[in-house]
Amino acid sequence: MLNRTIMALWKARSLTPEQKVQIVEEESEGKSLQPEESGSFLGLEDVSMSEVYSAALPVPTSFFMELFGGGELERKAMDRAGCLSYSSSPWESEKADVHERQTYYRFDRRISRYRGEVTSTQQKLPLSDRNGWLIEEVVTLHGIPIGDYFNLHLRYQVEDLPSRPNCCQVRVYFGIAWLKSTRNQKRITKNILVNVLDRLKVTLAVVEKEFIAR
Repeated sequence: MLNRTIMALWKARSLTPEQKVQIVEEESEGKSLQPEESGSFLGLEDVSMSEVYSAALPVPTSFFMELFGGGELERKAMDRAGCLSYSSSPWESEKADVHERQTYYRFDRRISRYRGEVTSTQQKLPLSDRNGWLIEEVVTLHGIPIGDYFNLHLRYQVEDLPSRPNCCQVRVYFGIAWLKSTRNQKRITKNILVNVLDRLKVTLAVVEKEFIAR
């Protein structure tokens, strides 16, 4: 299902954001919840993910990766995106070429009136056949209604564009692992994806602005 979804989006890269939301909703509804999965953690391999963002950014891959470096660029971008009290642990080696860390922040009220908290686990590894990186993220929400019904899954793929110096190709994939069943999956998926895309655009705008300033 994942491969079919990604191929469909790749063949129709001119899709509007609304059309991409619809595809993600359909994939989310098509993912049936098994009884033994309820309340348990679902790995990335169990989640249907769809490409929701793809663009060439006028920054090199090395600079873009500072967004996950724990430094000033990351803190500035997260603050601008409404992530309060943002913090991240150092990257630690999990196995060959794979590093892992945790992040924490609180929602600004303009993102959520509940001022919930967010914890996430991120893994990064180099792309084997290209000059770039893959970042996998599992996000857990705390202190908001039905936040324990699901986990958010994000995948960032960034790589150099040989034909365009100081540019990189960024692709973002999105999926939801439902831990408990609810009739509102479609509405919840849509609202979350819209929020994710809004914050992503703010974050990337900061990256571009900071690169120009340097």
